Amino acid sequence: MSFLSCPATVIGTVLVSLFAASANAEPALTLRGTVEGGQDGEPVWVGVFGHEAAEGSWTEATGAHFEVALPLGERATLLVVSKNRVPLTVPVADGSPSTVALRLAAGLELAGTVRSEGGSPLTNAAITIEAAESDGFEVPSLAAPRWRSDRRGRFRIGGLQAGGHVVTLTAEGHIPLTLEDVQVREGTAVNRIEAELPAAHFIAGRVVDGDGAPVADVDVHVFGLDENSTTTNVDGAYRLGPFRRGDRVVVFAHTPERGSTALHNAIMAPRDGLVLVFRRLAILGRLVDETTGAPVRKFRLTVLSQEHGWNSPAQHVEADDGSFRFPVDGRAFAVIVKAPGYPHWFKWLTPSDGDNYDLGEIALVPGRSLSGRVVDAHTGSPIAGARIRRVYPKLAHSLWAMWDANSAGGVTPAAREDKTVPPRGAVAGDDGTFTLHDLPVEAHVNAGARGYAPKSVRLPPGVSHLDFELDAVAPAPVVVIAGSIVRADGAPVSGQVNLFRAADAPSADVGYGGDSIDSAYAHENGGFRFEREDLPDGAYLLVAGTDAGVVARRTVVIADGQPVEGVRLVVKEGNWLRISVTGLMASKRAGVTIRDQERRTVFESGFGNGVHRVSGVPDEAVITAETGRSMHSRWLTRRIRLGDGGEAAVHFDFTGRSRLTGTVTAGGRPLGLAGTVTLGGTELRVLPANSSAPRGYTHTNDQGRYDVYGLAEGPHTVRIGAHSFDVHVGQDTLFDIELPAVSLAGVVRYARTGRPVWAAEVRLQASDGYSDVAHTKPDGTFRFDGLAAGEHMLRVSEPELETLSRKLWITGDQVVELDLAEAAGNDSEEQEQSVGQE
Repeated sequence: MSFLSCPATVIGTVLVSLFAASANAEPALTLRGTVEGGQDGEPVWVGVFGHEAAEGSWTEATGAHFEVALPLGERATLLVVSKNRVPLTVPVADGSPSTVALRLAAGLELAGTVRSEGGSPLTNAAITIEAAESDGFEVPSLAAPRWRSDRRGRFRIGGLQAGGHVVTLTAEGHIPLTLEDVQVREGTAVNRIEAELPAAHFIAGRVVDGDGAPVADVDVHVFGLDENSTTTNVDGAYRLGPFRRGDRVVVFAHTPERGSTALHNAIMAPRDGLVLVFRRLAILGRLVDETTGAPVRKFRLTVLSQEHGWNSPAQHVEADDGSFRFPVDGRAFAVIVKAPGYPHWFKWLTPSDGDNYDLGEIALVPGRSLSGRVVDAHTGSPIAGARIRRVYPKLAHSLWAMWDANSAGGVTPAAREDKTVPPRGAVAGDDGTFTLHDLPVEAHVNAGARGYAPKSVRLPPGVSHLDFELDAVAPAPVVVIAGSIVRADGAPVSGQVNLFRAADAPSADVGYGGDSIDSAYAHENGGFRFEREDLPDGAYLLVAGTDAGVVARRTVVIADGQPVEGVRLVVKEGNWLRISVTGLMASKRAGVTIRDQERRTVFESGFGNGVHRVSGVPDEAVITAETGRSMHSRWLTRRIRLGDGGEAAVHFDFTGRSRLTGTVTAGGRPLGLAGTVTLGGTELRVLPANSSAPRGYTHTNDQGRYDVYGLAEGPHTVRIGAHSFDVHVGQDTLFDIELPAVSLAGVVRYARTGRPVWAAEVRLQASDGYSDVAHTKPDGTFRFDGLAAGEHMLRVSEPELETLSRKLWITGDQVVELDLAEAAGNDSEEQEQSVGQE
């Protein structure tokens, strides 16, 4: 542990003497001294720290006397520590012979009681404390004071200074609890706290191979919690924890030789007998040419898996019959195929715990090439170095970008260095010529160069040659916006500043980043600076966020490209908010957001269990605390109203340990992935009748199953789309949901070629006001399930195609086929160039 605050009384620099213990000993500096004022029976420890040392050399003072050796030729610091006494820091230096007499002070006191979740006092619980602000000196466990609770769970700690402290409490059979902002105040005889330690529970089982034999010495992890891991014994046994009762975690094992076990659904603690099995799964299939039916003999196969994510390595395959068998460890969620002469082929995979992924016969459509020349539209001169690239649909591009960055087959260094793989784009040569290979039948191509306005075009089938004429543009001036974040008295404050176009800035819920043009961080000196070439004259909005209080928005105006400097963003201090958080796992944090009356975000941070203080809170505010991942979360909301300069307190209790689980079906069909390009399934919200209890948010898995953990017991409402269901949640409640057998499925194609449109937005609006949105898969399909019967408005849009709207009366399972025509113009910021068919 580290002592982060030292006493106000500073001992003057001590001068010490140089001596030799023997004729052959190396010279050393020695300091002798006495320490008075210690508590009877408690040891006094003295540590010596060099100029840059975080760890010191420690000795125990015997009979109040000590003697320590000091480093030669440099300044050093003594740290004197004893239980229930304020620690002393003493700077020392070379000089004349000297000894030192030190006295410890009693300081302030903190008392408290520690109990179990049931309210019973905990005997012999260990308590440690340190100040909240560090000076870098580490105190080893042998010297660190430690207090114990008595049979009534009470404890009393002395030797403290005023200010914030971190208190850690541990007890056998319970989860450790850390209180991160315990305030000790002057003028209070004894400061007091109350603490409740949750009981500790564990998840245990065995790891075996596919034949059931135990696997020893493999790492077993809790997904997302690196610190909670263990190693299996010789019989494959493992034990993970501690957890709270009802905590849900995903457990898996991994070894470089065997890979990973399958990711199970979340397991709720406590759990015994959880068997993890190493499986060798495989992806099977065969590639053929769609035109000739001949096998595709050489290709690259990339399997996006749970282990590697979007950085999965690619494998080269050569097979006379075009077949492949690709082993995978654990869950694989997508596969990408790249064969010379063909565009990329992509497919989402349905997860499986025991079966191989059999893709069958995959027919690849031969790609086409595009050649041309890039020239200056005014002079006709070639533009060497111009970049020509294929542009993916906006949503699809975000998926491809992580995998397809600068090559056609993966983002690993080895893939980038593989010269046999053609780049996704092309660079014009000295004569301005270029060639793009392996384009699909429908393709969108962009050309751009520094100093020129870019042009883009959607190529219809049959086009093999295209020249780009780019218009030169004057280089944009670099515009500067600079200033500082300060308190009312001019003291600098650190924080983040976001820049918005005033006309585009949202009036609510902008967050700390949102859709801002740019962001800059103001460090300790409070200064921030933006330098950009894309800031035309006009009004801009600066929005800052700090931990010191609320910062008023500030509008600045750029005229004639002139810099705007000296902008002061003033922090409004005043209202204080005490935020207490309980019920989280020791390693978890809740995301806390404070919004003002207009729902603008004025504060965001992550807090663990304990009490936290925030200044500058608006007079009226909504505070939300959310825990968990975006796909599975719980959240609590509180509202406050206070006068200027007031103080409020809110409490977020996440101790609920009830679970609601079940399966969602429509017409007997499980609702999992519903025609989107995301990995999430059908969305559920679980809302308690008691507004102070946590709300739940989750998605179904691929089999339509859902789990919502951490709920309070009592009545709740489950909302799925336009439907609501009432349920009483107990400790572990099974609640299957059957939605009406009303659905809409369809496929979206290009009107000209009949090819599927990937990543088109499909929005469905019901007559009762409910709406939902999906995006088409790579095969152009989409699906909405569990709809309410009645009139709906369907709207399909894709940036470079005409938007299609259709009114539908849906009463059962309905299927539609939609053809999108090319748009007359291009709504993107790039200039569209018309191209005829050759």
